[in-house]
Order: sequence, then structure tokens, then C-alpha cells
Amino acid sequence: MLHSCPFPRETILSGDSIRHTGADVPQLGSCCGTSGSWETGCGRFRNSVGKPIKRSVAVLIRKGDLILSVRRADNDDELPGVWGLPAGSFRESESLADLIARIGQQKLGVVLTPIRKIAEGTQDRPGYQLQMELWEVAMRGGPQHPAFQWAAIEVLEAGMNQGSLCCELAWRFRS
Repeated sequence: MLHSCPFPRETILSGDSIRHTGADVPQLGSCCGTSGSWETGCGRFRNSVGKPIKRSVAVLIRKGDLILSVRRADNDDELPGVWGLPAGSFRESESLADLIARIGQQKLGVVLTPIRKIAEGTQDRPGYQLQMELWEVAMRGGPQHPAFQWAAIEVLEAGMNQGSLCCELAWRFRS
């Protein structure tokens, strides 16, 4: 349960509310919370036009000069059919390691181990602002995603041009 916040409480958009403290997410004040992957609370987690913030992580998996790319479903709400990187949004009380493990287990059927953060970025989308980190990870096991390919990083260019932030971050990192 969130304690009383001295600022107006924002609308909860999804999931259950939890309280974060500076110990688990240093940039969060004690009067703020998150609802699923949507930041809520005292208003610090709104962009300049008042949109909620969605925090996500994309993973870059290498095999020699190739990267693992996955295709979004044709019925995806934002980027249908786009080839990009495996990614996920933070859930209630989920750590970075937990999220990367969940991306590996649920999206790829593998075990992922974080190596290093290689990029981060922000993108305004209709209804929210996306804040994403790109992490290079090691993979144990073979991907079980219904649509994946090992490809040159150029496979991400089309997704970047269609507005995929994970593709843009990886594209910028390639040089």
C-alpha cells in the first residue's frame, strides 16, 4: 500500500500498486509508486506533456557477427510484424535481473545473463513515454520464439524507421 503523497496522485493505468524506495530504484522518491510498468505517484514520472512513463529493457544477443532478432506479432498494438530485439517492460517490484530472466524464459525459452548496459533512450508514444535500456546478454539454450532469426544488425533498420526504440538503440550502438 502506498503511503500518503504530498503531490496529487496520478491515475493507475494497469497492474497493482507497489511502493518503491530509493534503495531499490535510486531515482524514485519515497512518495512515488509504480503500477505494473507504469510509473505513478507524485508526478516526477511524467514527461513534459504529462504522459506516464513506461520503463522497458531490450536485450542484444550475439552469435559472432549476427544478432538474434524476433518478429512482433501481426496483431501487435504498436509495431505489427516488425523485426526487433527481445524486450519486456518492468512489472510490479521486478528488478533488472528479474526482467532479463523473464524475457529469456517467457519470450525465448532460454536462460539470459546480463553482461552490460550498452545504450538507453526515451521515445514519446501516443499515451505514454517509453524509457528503454539496451543490455547485451549471454544466452544459454536455443531460442524457442515462433519467429526469430540470426541476422546482421541491418535487419533492425526497417524497425528503426518504423519507430522501434530498441532497433534505434541497437542501430546507434553498431558503430
